[in-house]
Amino acid sequence: MGAVLAAAGVYVLRVALWTPFVPAAGAPSDGLTRAVGVVHVHTTLSDGGGTPEEVIAAARATGLSFVALTDHNHLDGKRYEGYREGVLVLVGIEASTTGGHVVGLGIPDPTFRFSRDPLDTLEDVRDLGGISFAAHPTSPVDSFRWTGWDLPGPWGLELLNGDTQWRSAGAWRLARTGALYAVNPGYALLTSLSPPLDALARWDDMLQERDVAGIVGADAHSRVVVHKDAAVRFPSYESLFTLARNHVLLERPLAGRADLDGAAVLEALARGRSYVALDALAPAGGFSFEVTGDARRALMGDTVAPRPGLRLRAGGALPPSARVAVLRNGLPLAEETGRVDLEPSEPGVYRVEVRLPGWDVPWILSNPIYVFDAGAAAERARAAAWPSPRPPPTAARTLDSFDATTTFHAGHDTASSAEADVIDPAGGIDGAGAARLRFRLAAPGPDRPHTFCALVSREPRDLSGYEGLVFSIKGDGTYRIRLEVRDENPASIDEGTEWWFASVKTTPEWRRVAVPFSRLRSINPRTDGRLDLDRVRALVFVLDRGEVKVGTEGTIWIDDLGVY
Repeated sequence: MGAVLAAAGVYVLRVALWTPFVPAAGAPSDGLTRAVGVVHVHTTLSDGGGTPEEVIAAARATGLSFVALTDHNHLDGKRYEGYREGVLVLVGIEASTTGGHVVGLGIPDPTFRFSRDPLDTLEDVRDLGGISFAAHPTSPVDSFRWTGWDLPGPWGLELLNGDTQWRSAGAWRLARTGALYAVNPGYALLTSLSPPLDALARWDDMLQERDVAGIVGADAHSRVVVHKDAAVRFPSYESLFTLARNHVLLERPLAGRADLDGAAVLEALARGRSYVALDALAPAGGFSFEVTGDARRALMGDTVAPRPGLRLRAGGALPPSARVAVLRNGLPLAEETGRVDLEPSEPGVYRVEVRLPGWDVPWILSNPIYVFDAGAAAERARAAAWPSPRPPPTAARTLDSFDATTTFHAGHDTASSAEADVIDPAGGIDGAGAARLRFRLAAPGPDRPHTFCALVSREPRDLSGYEGLVFSIKGDGTYRIRLEVRDENPASIDEGTEWWFASVKTTPEWRRVAVPFSRLRSINPRTDGRLDLDRVRALVFVLDRGEVKVGTEGTIWIDDLGVY
């Protein structure tokens, strides 16, 4: 027993005395400014353990240039955005969807709520002027794992995610981390990490088709639930903010202007002008990766045409024992101690991984430099671009033109309001009639847990043989409204009907919208698994707090409802 205790004491002492690797003196050769930050942080505004003020204080204490708050499914933290205590605070969102979670950055707080559809969410972030990353894409939790790999657009990927690492660590590794945390927090958290092999494999697959920016998502909560009514503050924001960081390369230092600096940081993250580093393992600000030739220089996120005389150099001010590996198209190309210098003679996607002895998790993951000729680069750009909108199909059958009469009527809870007269005689797209939902959505309360405003038609319909609904829609603002097709399901608790739905966004201009029946989904716990189009019992357009913020009031018009 004495020998065991002695060995344990020696081990604990080694842990207590462990310090990060020390990089060589010097500056990175690219000459650019580094801004170091953490993305994907939760606060008490959702399920985080600390207030936004605590997060900002931790960011300042750990020397971050920027921190991105991304609470779940809302942007209520917008009042904290800007420079706070010398730290650039960005406020985005982690939006939950049926295809996984999306981190959206660089967006204002909209009146509407994000739908749970992954394509809707990516498009909403785009329309709001922001950038998207698939959060914890290879999570062991089914509802967290990203399944929208084929969705369009230039969205990026979290290569490393704190929640995924924590859930994948296993009981023994987590127990060891917890035991060692009080002795040496940085070392303890590092021992919980494993190489993100699945995420890197997915990334390399995507990179064969288009440019994809990679980041680290801290997924910092500083809170572990130990019982349904109890949680502990672990690990601290400070320890998480020193563990893994995004190093963003900027043409100029941050100037203290939140608008300009925020735009520069977000543009660099979206472009992939950054790298991921475990700074708890070694300070990583001296790393550099570039391709040079003919007085031109390409950095991470750039594309350069293949030609004789190009040199790829990766290294910088690193610990002397660092092993630098260059991968081409996801496959090892070269590996050296301290520095790699080679000619990228073949087209491809070149990225760098740097490791330190004794650790199997990469210390640094670079974003790629792309070596392609103009034709290949243009094809990759097309693969990353949003597809051109398709014209909606022509209605094969009109269900309601709303010209004089309609089967739809207004519905609302006792606290909300919806104008009873739902026909606007001259409000339609052609100057004729349209359905009008003039609404005010009230806040839920003890006596009304659900509030809503709706246009409802309870006319039974047989819509079999058709592919979907098509209609024109506009609003006096930008809202989301839920379209529901309710079919007969005797097992359902909702008056014997099952509600199949999709979300539609309004704009101040008329839009013709097609909603395929195949896109409708149900969350009914007693679902029968199918939408029975021959037994449709109601069509509903509904607003609730899942679509717009409570307190919202406005008007939405719908015209020429049909099927195709």
